[in-house]
Amino acid sequence: MSYDLVDGKVVSPEGCELNVAHHCNLGCASCSHLSPVFRRSLIATETAARDLSLLARSFRARFVKVLGGEPLLHPELVPLLGLVRDSGIAPHTTVCTNGLLLPRMRDDFWAAVDEVEISVYPDRELPEEKMAGVQAYADKHGVRLTLAYYSHFRYSYAERGTEDDELVRHIYDTCQIAHVWRCHTLYEGHFFKCPQSVFLPQVLAGAGDPMADGLRLSDAPDFPERLLAYLRSPKPLRACRNCLGSAGMRMPHQQRNRRTFRELQDHSSEELTDRQFLRLLDERPDADDGCAVEDRDAWRERLAEQPPAAVAASAHTGAGRSAPSDAPGRRARPARHAQEERF
Repeated sequence: MSYDLVDGKVVSPEGCELNVAHHCNLGCASCSHLSPVFRRSLIATETAARDLSLLARSFRARFVKVLGGEPLLHPELVPLLGLVRDSGIAPHTTVCTNGLLLPRMRDDFWAAVDEVEISVYPDRELPEEKMAGVQAYADKHGVRLTLAYYSHFRYSYAERGTEDDELVRHIYDTCQIAHVWRCHTLYEGHFFKCPQSVFLPQVLAGAGDPMADGLRLSDAPDFPERLLAYLRSPKPLRACRNCLGSAGMRMPHQQRNRRTFRELQDHSSEELTDRQFLRLLDERPDADDGCAVEDRDAWRERLAEQPPAAVAASAHTGAGRSAPSDAPGRRARPARHAQEERF
């Protein structure tokens, strides 16, 4: 399915994402939103209201995902969810969370959402009694609760990137994030094809203008046509020089702190690309990336089969590659945004 222009609006067969908190209460290795390197960083409600209102004039989607970072860290999450619903961009609102803070959420939160997606990680699972309370709130308000159990991640980016234009195009063309899941991201007055193109330029030294890969929102009459052309463009983004799209090597899930998060990615794109999976994506664009399952028992079986030594090895050698250099890439300080405190 592709994009259509209907009644002056671009219609997407998938959704749109709004990151409301860029920091997180976890530090998942190779987080595609680079949350472990962000300190407290929250979207302002005024910014969200402006951007949602402007985008709604030119864009329609099946759903809006509210995420982060960890979205439940935002103290004004419920008003933000109201802004999403009132915008009319989509008829369905989903919150994506690691679930650890869900037991704190009360009726006003559950009344404001249609679906809650929980990503469950090893040793970060809610106790059964707390999960039962969460399920009770969801049932009370008719909210769909979906869980994905993660045993692995794929490397999301490479600090050193690549100068190989063919590899960049191959990674872009097979990127499930941009072309299959269509994780289009609304951020600071711009519309981006993917979250990596939002966050990588804010972290990597020498990445240039952090808004370069996005399209500035506008109420100009020709904006819907420009948005459609942007979404259909076959040209890789600047961030694709470092981003691994969907083809990063797979590694056992692990937690990292802010100091060590970037060390894991201190390699070139060539070193961290899973060439076999890249070829599979050529044939099957929606191929399973092997990171998560929906069944809890299958998840536990997968974790039990994973030798503990493999986790330690991937933490120090880049999933079996040569050990990273002594110093990770230098962090570029990003532009300031409302209510944020980074690095």
